[in-house]
Amino acid sequence: MDFAEQMFKKYDQDKSGSLQMQEVYDCLQSLGTKFSQKDIQIIVQAFDDNKNGVLDYNEFEQLVYILQNINNISIESVLFYKADSDKNGVIDVNEFMNIMKSLQVQMTDEKLKNFAIQMGAATDGIGFENFTNLITKMKVLM
Repeated sequence: MDFAEQMFKKYDQDKSGSLQMQEVYDCLQSLGTKFSQKDIQIIVQAFDDNKNGVLDYNEFEQLVYILQNINNISIESVLFYKADSDKNGVIDVNEFMNIMKSLQVQMTDEKLKNFAIQMGAATDGIGFENFTNLITKMKVLM
């Protein structure tokens, strides 16, 4: 049994086959992360691919993989690596739109696309620093 599976089984306290927000919070706190309840809400939104409000094992496994492979664990870095689906180190227009939609940012597709283009997503891509600065500012809207 791998680490993600062990953690999932341990923190799926109600044995529902998915992790509720509090279970995700408890799990990540046990790993030494300093995520707030609001951060956990944002993480669950970002990783909840089927939008049922909880993390199933595959969604949780994605999160654990990212946490195991980044140096500076923060909400911004977790979201960056979730968004960077092709793992090329920058966020393109589609990746930006996908992560913003998963976070339920209330903007039209056209506005999201234009915003991404203004940030450089259509040329060099949005780098880690610009993305993290943006997420830090946007957290109040999420």
